[in-house]
Amino acid sequence: MRAASRQHQSTAANAKARQRPPSVAGPFATALRCQQAGQLAEAERLCRGVLAHQPDHAQSHYLLGVIALQRGRFGEGYTLIARALPALDAVGEVHRNLAVALQGLGRLDEAVAAFHEALRRRPDHVACVNLGVLLQQRGDVAGAFAAYTQAVALQPGCAEAHNNLGILLQGAGRHDDAMAAYGRAVALRPDFAEAHVNAGIALQEEGHPAEARAAIERALAANPAHAHAWYLMSDLKTFTPGDPDVARLEALQDAPERPAEERSALAFALGKALMDIGAVGRAFVTLEVANRTKRATFAYAVADDTAQMARLAEEFDPGLMRRFAGAGAASDLPVFILGMPRSGTTLIEQILASHPAVAGGGELPALPDVIGRGLCRGGPQGLDEERFRSALRDMGEAYLRQVAPLGAGRLRMTDKAMSIFRYAGLIHLMLPGARLIHCRRDPLDTCFSCYTKNFAERQAFAYDLGELGAFYRAYAALMAHWRAVLPPECFLEVDYEAVIDDLEGEAVLRGTRPASAFIAPGGGCGPRASTRCASRSTLQASAGGGPTRTISGRCWRRSASRRSKLGG
Repeated sequence: MRAASRQHQSTAANAKARQRPPSVAGPFATALRCQQAGQLAEAERLCRGVLAHQPDHAQSHYLLGVIALQRGRFGEGYTLIARALPALDAVGEVHRNLAVALQGLGRLDEAVAAFHEALRRRPDHVACVNLGVLLQQRGDVAGAFAAYTQAVALQPGCAEAHNNLGILLQGAGRHDDAMAAYGRAVALRPDFAEAHVNAGIALQEEGHPAEARAAIERALAANPAHAHAWYLMSDLKTFTPGDPDVARLEALQDAPERPAEERSALAFALGKALMDIGAVGRAFVTLEVANRTKRATFAYAVADDTAQMARLAEEFDPGLMRRFAGAGAASDLPVFILGMPRSGTTLIEQILASHPAVAGGGELPALPDVIGRGLCRGGPQGLDEERFRSALRDMGEAYLRQVAPLGAGRLRMTDKAMSIFRYAGLIHLMLPGARLIHCRRDPLDTCFSCYTKNFAERQAFAYDLGELGAFYRAYAALMAHWRAVLPPECFLEVDYEAVIDDLEGEAVLRGTRPASAFIAPGGGCGPRASTRCASRSTLQASAGGGPTRTISGRCWRRSASRRSKLGG
């Protein structure tokens, strides 16, 4: 009987064992290892097997969500991570990946909040970097700087944080600090291609083309298929027939799996290379592909830009300009260099900044920032006269507070921030002592040069010939208005073609006024100042060969179909 009883108990135990769900710990641990090794399909299969036995297994829902994010499926990733969140609420990493999903879905306010929740649960340098990137994309430079600084404090060896700090410092005009940050990034990760690229950009902006090219070569050694590095290299060298880099660029073109931004950058690079070696027909076809690919990545209506320019001309009419003359902050420091992209603004700044009393500021962020936050960026807009006058003075003073420390004690400082030609009238009212230099270039050459460039700052009008032509006509009309309403003592126009034909002479000249006399009436920028700002050899050293007219512009003129697309 005892044997029969033991047999009965054993049979009952086996039945209970068959009813108990199998352990999921082993399969889940294997799934986690597969995900970390990049074996996503196997990790997904194992997780779904776990959920078949234990449908509420939160870790498996979460891991499936992470796998979805790795595949770029942000909606699916969000749903899975949100399902796991109640059981894993205390885990900072879960909130961090929820933030990544929200960011991918464009729900940016929620993403910022989720990153902060992640950091509240566990300070984590990865979450700090991700938060910084998001804040940087939203224009919150101070918040991004704080996030990257916290990341470095938490993990001094975080190369990504040093690199991203470098980008912010470079944008603020702190080039030495930016280069130091990039240096720390590549010291930590010598194969960090992005940091080498960013260092190359900074060196190019500072007029060091040989050093910039060396940095880009290091980026390509680390990643031979880096699209943006190839684009920058194309800007820094002149290709010749038989150059193996042309074949390398051609081999990189057929890669449909690449993001559109990378495909367009590679096509722009190849277009430049083909133009250099004289394959003009192929170059035009390649550039059309580059522009079409880039244009498909964003929404834009050129009518919005043209309407804004017309409205500015209407609001800043002669009466308003006379009524508020002298209302702004008094300072002779700023020299604003205006014009379309590719019209010679960089050349003019190089000439002026070679003068010992002039600091070259480059594309400073101060003016767009001040105008963006100002009360009167589009005219009085219902403000009473006294409030408008006060706002002009406040905006001028805010601008000077930002840029004066960058002038390093020089008497003048240039600023060629993008698209500021729109605000020439407002600039004069908020800074009546400022000088404005308008760079002009042949319209077809300007438009063609824009069409060949993959701009770092999005110039949305430049990637479609019809939109480019409409934008140029609106720009020309607005500049004709500023020419009529701005006092000649503060507004000078220079022609690119005249400058490159006479770099050895009075380099920036219109009528009888050299630029050095214009920016400092009465004898130049300082004691015994020379009116000859820069020689051709100086500019060749700083600009990687100097400015020239190109055969491509003449070929563009012979293409009636392309000219007709510009309109007008």
